[in-house]
Amino acid sequence: MNIKKLMILLAGLFILASCSRPLEDRIERFVNKTEANYETYSEEDWQKSLNEYQALTQEYKDNYQSFSKEERDRINQALGKYAGILLKKGISSAGNVLQEAIDGASSFLKGVLESAESEE
Repeated sequence: MNIKKLMILLAGLFILASCSRPLEDRIERFVNKTEANYETYSEEDWQKSLNEYQALTQEYKDNYQSFSKEERDRINQALGKYAGILLKKGISSAGNVLQEAIDGASSFLKGVLESAESEE
């Protein structure tokens, strides 16, 4: 199966899955799964993770106004935690993740700190 067909299939599965859970739950679940497994991720796993991150953040941006402040804080905190995981692992995309989450700085930073504290 070529990469284009695979991406279309994954996008379709993602859309199907997204209908059943609120975005904040899906983002937290994604981040928690990454946190639990990132030390064993291959380059391919990281690429899949970053693609999923991009899809989730695009959905968040597209629907930003529909979220309450509490929901946005929850999402931004989870995205901050993901950036912290990337920083711990040394992924070069961490800078892009950090830039995208600036709008939710306080909850984002709380997520980064939470992730860093869990390492100790």
